[in-house]
Amino acid sequence: MTITHNHLTSRCGLCTSPVTALRLTAGGQRACATCVAPMQVCDYCDLPTAAAAPADDYGDLCVVCTNTLGLYPCDECPTLIGHGDTCTVHSALRPPAFTCDHCRTRRTGETASLATQERELCNACVGYFHVCEDCNLFDEYSTAVDSSDSPQAFCYSCARDHDYYECLSCERLIDQGDYCVNHIDHAAYDAIHDYYFKPEPIFHGTGPRYLGMELEINVPRGQLAECIDDATGALGELGYLKQDESIARGFELVTHPMSYRWALESFPWHLLDNLQAKGCTGDDIGLHVHISRAAFVNSFHVYRWMKFVYRNASDVQTLARRQSSYAAFDDHERVMVKETCKGERIPQRTLAINTQPEDTLELRVFASSLDIGQVQAALAFADASVSYTRDLTISDLAQRGAWNWDSFTRWILTRPKYSPLTRELENLACAC
Repeated sequence: MTITHNHLTSRCGLCTSPVTALRLTAGGQRACATCVAPMQVCDYCDLPTAAAAPADDYGDLCVVCTNTLGLYPCDECPTLIGHGDTCTVHSALRPPAFTCDHCRTRRTGETASLATQERELCNACVGYFHVCEDCNLFDEYSTAVDSSDSPQAFCYSCARDHDYYECLSCERLIDQGDYCVNHIDHAAYDAIHDYYFKPEPIFHGTGPRYLGMELEINVPRGQLAECIDDATGALGELGYLKQDESIARGFELVTHPMSYRWALESFPWHLLDNLQAKGCTGDDIGLHVHISRAAFVNSFHVYRWMKFVYRNASDVQTLARRQSSYAAFDDHERVMVKETCKGERIPQRTLAINTQPEDTLELRVFASSLDIGQVQAALAFADASVSYTRDLTISDLAQRGAWNWDSFTRWILTRPKYSPLTRELENLACAC
C-alpha cells in the first residue's frame, strides 16, 4: 500500500526525510521507499517488516501476525510453531513417543529402555530395575548378596537356578543363612536397650565421687552382632548398651557408677582396642561423663566447678577434641551459673554441662574415641576438676589466679593418679 502526496509536506516515520510517497509497514508506521527497501515482507499480511521470523506452515511472519496467530518459538530453534514443543524439523529428529510400562506415563523426547519381556521403560523408572548378571535381562528386583558380601543382581528365574532365596527381613537375595548383610544383626538388636532404659545403678569403687561413662560408638556394616557380643561380654554387670539417635549404626556404651581409681584399674580397657580393630570409630559422636552430685560438698562447690569449666571453654574444647551444638558453651549460661546452682532455673540439656539429671551432673564436652588414653583422660578431667575446685577460696580465685587453666595444669602435675590427663595434654601440646 503506497500513499502519494502532491506536496512535500509528509515525512518518513523512520528516517524523518520529506517525501512524496509513503508505505505502511507491519508495525503501523509509514516509511519511505529507501527505508522499506531492506525490509522483509510478512508472508501473512504482505506488509514490510524490520523483523520477521520463520514459522511452520506460514513462511516468515512479522511480530504482529505472530501474536495474532498465537505462535511461539520451538524448544530447539527460533522457528515459530502453533502447537507442540518442537517445529517439524526437530520433531522428526526426536525419538518416537511411548508409554512407560511401569508408571504408565506418556513420554516424548526420550528413548525407551527395554526390560524383561520387552517392556518399555522411561528414564525415571529404569532405575527401579536391575540387569541380571546371569541372563543380562532387566528385572524388577533388588540387588542380591552372596556369602562374601559382594553385590550381585539376579532375576527371579536365575536366582532360583543359583539356589538363592529371600532374606527373612526383606526381599534381598542371599545364598546362605537367614539374613542379608543389612539385617544379619537382627537378633543382636535385642541386646541394645532403648534410649530411656535406666536400670538401678550398681556402684563400683569407693565414693562418694562416682563417674558414669556414656561412650557412643559407630559400628561398620556387618559387624554389629559381633561387636555387641564383645561389648556385653567384656562389660558384664559393669554396664549395658543403649540406642541413641545421634549414632547412625552402632550403640552407646553406658557404665554403672565407678570411682575414678576403680575405672582405671578395673574397666575392661582391652574392649576399646578390640572394637577399634573391628573398624568401630567415634567419628562425629560424643563421650559424656556423669558426675554424682554427692561428689560436691555443697552448691558453692558446684558453682566453682561449673564456673571453672565455662571460664576455660577454649582449653576444655581442645582437650575434648570437639566443638558441638550438643555440648554448647553459652555465654549467657556462664553468667547465669549462680542461678542454676541455686535451682532457680533449669537450662537445656545440650549445654557443655547438663544439669537436668536428678542425681548427676553430665559433662558432655568430649568427642567419642576408642583410644584408651583419650577416654581415660576424659574420666581424669572429670574427677580432677571436681577435686581441684572443692576447696578453692576467694583468695585463691582473686589473688592466685585459681580460675586459670595454667593453675589447674600445674595442680594435676603434682598428682600422679591423673597421669592420663597429663599425658593427653602433653600430646595435644606436641600436636600443636
